[in-house]
Amino acid sequence: MTVTTLNSQGEYGEYVKSQDLSVVHFYAPWADQCSQINDVIEEMSKLAEYKGVKFAKIEAEKVPEVSLKAGITAVPTVVLVRNEAVLDRVDGANPSALAEKVKRYLTSKEPIPIEVNKSKENLEERLKKLTSQAPCMLFMKGSPANPRCGFSRTIVSILDSCKADYKTFDILQDNDVREGLKKFSDWPTYPQLYINGELVGGLDIVKEMSESGELENMLPKKS
Repeated sequence: MTVTTLNSQGEYGEYVKSQDLSVVHFYAPWADQCSQINDVIEEMSKLAEYKGVKFAKIEAEKVPEVSLKAGITAVPTVVLVRNEAVLDRVDGANPSALAEKVKRYLTSKEPIPIEVNKSKENLEERLKKLTSQAPCMLFMKGSPANPRCGFSRTIVSILDSCKADYKTFDILQDNDVREGLKKFSDWPTYPQLYINGELVGGLDIVKEMSESGELENMLPKKS
């Protein structure tokens, strides 16, 4: 089976109506990691163990309405869909996670809860520890060396210009934290900055506080 190229909202809608498991890669032609994932799904489509799985790719920026509906905030992102319902996703270039999830949903006809073995209490306890892991914690997409969205890149630049001593957590690598922290902090977007375990806010607030001089006085500094 070959990888199908989807070019419009209509084509995507028709494609994911299927009872079969559909694996759709949201990519950008300028991103090297997307080329890697395109190669991976091309190889997977040829393997007998993935018989019955439909593989496709769609240019995320070309169909913003589809990307928005699927919750795509960075590329590469692969979504697993059946009967128009998104069952799961793989953010970033992670071929092993992609193979594991495709096999899991191929053998199961029902969506598997992402937090199947984790109670809400355990997650909240983990989030409390993470937000207090360092005096200054930044939850972002990617890392300071390789931010994976413009907002994360900007907030890192602000913290670095203040010579802040901070640690980061890449929310794209942990779906439990990414979804859980939104509810935990009652803040729906990323990045999120915490000082002494308390939420300061997102980019707009941090930028405002930086411009007023308030932020610099709050931040722990590198020695």
